[in-house]
Amino acid sequence: MLVSFRRVAVVTYAVIVFIALTTYGIFWRKHGAIPISFLNIFGNPTFNSDSPDTKLPSTTNSPVTKLPSTTNSPDIKLPSTTEQMASRFAYAQYATSLDYLCNTVINFNRLKNLGVQYDMVLIYPKTWDDEKTKAREAKAIRNLRSSHLDIVLRPFNVLSTEKGDSTWRDSLTKFHAFALTDYTRVLAFDSDSLVLNNMDSLFLAPDSPVALPRAYWLTERNNGTVTQILGSHLMLIEPNTHLYEKIVNEATQSGEFDMEVMNELFKDSAMILPHRRIALLTGEFRAKDHRKYLAPDEEEEWNPVNELNMAFLVHFSDWPLPKPWKSHSEAQWEAALPECLDNDKEMPDLPRCADRMVWTGIYSDYDRDKAAYCQILGI
Repeated sequence: MLVSFRRVAVVTYAVIVFIALTTYGIFWRKHGAIPISFLNIFGNPTFNSDSPDTKLPSTTNSPVTKLPSTTNSPDIKLPSTTEQMASRFAYAQYATSLDYLCNTVINFNRLKNLGVQYDMVLIYPKTWDDEKTKAREAKAIRNLRSSHLDIVLRPFNVLSTEKGDSTWRDSLTKFHAFALTDYTRVLAFDSDSLVLNNMDSLFLAPDSPVALPRAYWLTERNNGTVTQILGSHLMLIEPNTHLYEKIVNEATQSGEFDMEVMNELFKDSAMILPHRRIALLTGEFRAKDHRKYLAPDEEEEWNPVNELNMAFLVHFSDWPLPKPWKSHSEAQWEAALPECLDNDKEMPDLPRCADRMVWTGIYSDYDRDKAAYCQILGI
């Protein structure tokens, strides 16, 4: 009986202590905080409830310990790297001519219509910001600044190379996307593309300073060795001042095009994005062999309608047919048309001559959107 009585007494005492401590904690939470002295009891490893010699620390004369302030102290500075920032994402395009500016307006309108959540940034030449000039480019920027698109305008110096065709000489300007350090992640894509679907999900890819798709059309297999080259018409990047300077230095010193620069610097370190859906070329609809694009499912049956519906964007690439904003002859157009054989028949999931239908539809969509959206530039 004595043992049972002691057990009941111990349990009763424990319950009373638990209720007292809980009530004490609730009281102080309601009044703003729990005193440090109360918390120190449980944080002190020397505290032992069974020891009669243990004394609680006195707080009556103890000075209050204050944590250093990061907002008011001039001596304490927070890191300025994007890793310390709250996630902030943006789409970025560059324009170095009125034609490319029109293309950016088309794509920004398409992104807006698709309900994207993030900022849209335009990289363009500083000279276009001169309010005194009557140049068409300056007028277009003024009109764009007051438009409904709510584009973030970022002027930079044009980066160029003297090599190759003039169509691509100013393509190095895209590297200014690495200087957009007020964003934690930027999806930069070339203006000679046409947006097809919402791309917000790409921002959720694993962290990586640079993420690029393969230039799948250049992949070669020789004697068991695979040669792979990175594409640069879409770049998912984490802006960084040091990286930006490194890329610009490489570009200006080597004089190479943007794709060669990215391969030189990041071929062995960039995160690889799946080329399917984000690196689709219009030229793929003119090809007869689609194994490189369909890889690793090389035996999959090519379905041009499905591929277009799944793709995030399509890149205009039908050389020697000029880009769609440049004039072309009827002969050039006919020579570029995807093949349509007499024995090609309509199928349950495909129209007759599906490649041609999809390909011409892309160009028709561009022409329609150019007429609808580029009037805002007033040029």
